[in-house]
Amino acid sequence: MITSLSAQAVKLRQRKTLSGSSVGGEELLTTLSEKLDELFGAGYERDDIYGLVIPLLMQGKVRIDLDGRSERLEMVDAEQRFPRSNAVEVFDNYFAARPN
Repeated sequence: MITSLSAQAVKLRQRKTLSGSSVGGEELLTTLSEKLDELFGAGYERDDIYGLVIPLLMQGKVRIDLDGRSERLEMVDAEQRFPRSNAVEVFDNYFAARPN
């Protein structure tokens, strides 16, 4: 487990599938920063995104159910997992640097 890293440095594996589908969907590599940009750009609220990001950074994976599809986000390097206080810091640092 590490203690300090930026959202840009956290690499994610993202798998998108249609809800109810048992067939694996497309898999993409992205960064936490890019995923946060996508979620904020889609109009999601800070508190909703916070509720997804903190478990992702602490546990190394999370599933998101969105409008008829689901996404599984998983940290490429499971050793990058954070303690809660550092996960909150990564999110807060990203949010503070984000243009309004």
